[in-house]
This record gives sequence, structure tokens and C-alpha cells, in this order.
Amino acid sequence: MDKKTISKVWKTIENVFFVGFFFSILYITITSFMDGTVKSFVGMGFLQDISDPINKKIYYKSILAILSILTTFFLLVEMIRLFFKFNPFINFSKKIEQLKKTTSKVSFLEKTKIYYSKISNTIFITEFFRRYKTNFLAKVFNEYVSKLFIIFVYIEMMPYFHKFALFSIPNNAVGWLYAYLMWELTYWIWHFLGHRVRLFWCLHSPHHAPVEMNLTVAWVHFFAEGYYTAAVQVPLLMLFGVSPEMVAIILVIDGTWGTFIHCGEDAFENGRFGILEKIFITPSHHRVHHAKNPLYIDTNFCVLLPFWDWLFGTLQTEKREVKIEYGITRETDPTSFMDMYFGECICLYNDLKNTRGFGNKVKMAIMPPGWYPESSEHMATEIRGNFLKLNPSLGKTSRDYLLEKLNIRK
Repeated sequence: MDKKTISKVWKTIENVFFVGFFFSILYITITSFMDGTVKSFVGMGFLQDISDPINKKIYYKSILAILSILTTFFLLVEMIRLFFKFNPFINFSKKIEQLKKTTSKVSFLEKTKIYYSKISNTIFITEFFRRYKTNFLAKVFNEYVSKLFIIFVYIEMMPYFHKFALFSIPNNAVGWLYAYLMWELTYWIWHFLGHRVRLFWCLHSPHHAPVEMNLTVAWVHFFAEGYYTAAVQVPLLMLFGVSPEMVAIILVIDGTWGTFIHCGEDAFENGRFGILEKIFITPSHHRVHHAKNPLYIDTNFCVLLPFWDWLFGTLQTEKREVKIEYGITRETDPTSFMDMYFGECICLYNDLKNTRGFGNKVKMAIMPPGWYPESSEHMATEIRGNFLKLNPSLGKTSRDYLLEKLNIRK
């Protein structure tokens, strides 16, 4: 078979797997959500999930339960709105009549091909596959093939590195605030490096490959990324005195909020929290992080608190003048799992193969994406910098105004 035929067969296999996994995951999601809703009317279900932690004075668990419920709700809302936006049943009877006329004098095999072609090319099916196919396949691949859950990697590493703690912190409000700020700092570091070191970008890029923002994007992570993030965060957190028990709780909070902020426009239109946007990372902030526009590229690396983004100058708010375009800067096939999941690894391999000199090959792996021996114009810093030269006000934050008042240059 030639490459084109192999590609077509593989894509068909991907499509079959996606449809099967989608309906099974959706069935479990809907039934569990409905079960929790129905039981809530008699004081159980979701109400119990929220009230039990309050009674035990574990208030953060109540907040996480609410966020988890909202996340599931928004996921279902996104899919329902997509259905009504591209309703395949509009003029359904007319479409069926036309199909009958088209297929009245052809063989059964030809009829099947025509029906398959018509259904697969409807706007609803096209959009549905574009938005969800690779995300669902990534979830299944990570959970059922790699068997890697990031939280387990962290838990295995923490006891060893905790022995090297420089000091211990108290288990009170100040201690928890410090612990969370340290978590966000270490998260910012690995996340920043994941965008600025090409080898690490290969691990992180699948999360940025989807061309639409929705809650299933939170499922898309390269399986080996967990080792990398833990290798950066765990030693630093333990050294800074954050206890393993604190990290275990923070991981749950981070995972819940980190999923919630992937709400797309179909679920939470403006994605903002008013004045609270100054304190917390919102879906709007995170949409900016997933954008490939020159203004937005490589910004907003934090998850819950924007403090380190503000301090390091990587904070960027969403601007009405610049509509978000999701995805990565190279041309991709949003319905190809192989391209989404392994595409940047393949690109790096090809670039290393075509680059002369051992030194240049090493630089190619550790320099930012877009760097080449002969040029750096495609690097994110260059792209954003050139844009801000022409539109300086769009990238300014309160930090920039403060530095200007103090006559400090960045």
C-alpha cells in the first residue's frame, strides 16, 4: 500500500475508535450526572458531596465538589450547544428525499458509500470531529495505554526529596498561602520551560494542538510530560519546605481548577469573573494561553493565582481587538491523532536530521521552538515582540505602569 492509502486506513481506524470511546465516555458522564442530580432532590447525590465536607470542616473539598459538578455541566452544555448550532436534522426530510433519488439506481455498496460520504461531510459531523476527536483519543491513550497518572509520579518522588527540605512551614493559613504560591512558582517554571525549550515543547505541544477550546482539552497531555513536570516541581517544592501532604491536596485543587478553566465559549461565553479576574486565573486568561495570536503567544503560565505571571511579565488579558485563534503556529490536521500527539516530535526529528553540526543539533533541541541556526524570526519572543512594537498598549499590565512610574525599564 502507498502512503496515501495507509494514511486513509489509519484515519478510518482512528475514527472508529473515537466513535466507540466517545459514546461510552459520554454515557458514563450523562448517567453519573443525572444520578447525582436526581439523588440531590432527596438530600443525597451532589448535595451530599457538598454538605459532607462542610460538616467535617473540610471546606476546600466542598468548593472542589462544586467545581467538579460545574465542569461536568459545562461539558454537556458545550456539546448540546454544538448540536443546536449545527443541527443536522434541519430539513431532514428533504435531505432524505434527495438521498433516495440519488441512490435509487445504484448497488448496495455504492449506496453505503454515498450515505457515508453525506453523513461524514455534514457541518455538524465535521465540527464534532474537529473539536473532540483527538481530545477523546488522547484521554483514552493516556489512561488506558500509558497507565501514567501525574499524581502517582509526584507521590512516589516526594518522600525522597522531602529529606532535603531547608525548613518546614506551619499548617495554618499563612503556611498554606506560602505553599500554594510555591506550587504556582514551580508550575510557572516547568510550564515556561515547556514553551521555551523545544525538547520540552514536544512533550507539552499536544495540549496546545486543539483548534477549539472546550473542557476536553484538559484531557490532552503527552504521557511522558508527567515525569518532566514532577522532575522540576517535586525537588523544588520539597526544598522550599512544602510538605508532601500539602502537595497532595494542592494537586487535587490544581487539577480541578485546571480543568474548569478550559471552559470554551460555548459553555461560558466571556470566561471572566469581574473584579475577581485580578485575583484568580479565569477561563478567559487560559483561552489567551492557548491562543497562537502574536499578542497572546507564550503568556499566562499560572493555573489559579496570576501572581508569578504578573511579577515575571508574562500576564496577558484577553483584548476585544484581538480575537483568539487557538492551536499551534504550524499547520496541523486537527482530526489526526498522530499529528496532534506526535507531530512536534516528528518535526524536531526532521529538523535535527536536516541540521548540520553537532552544536547546532544540540541548540535545536534546547533553544525555543522556531529557532534555527540561520534565523530566530519564528520564535515566540520575536513574534510577540514585533507585534508589541506596533501595538504597545495591548500588552501592558499594572506591572508595566508601575515600572514606568518607578522609571525602571524591563
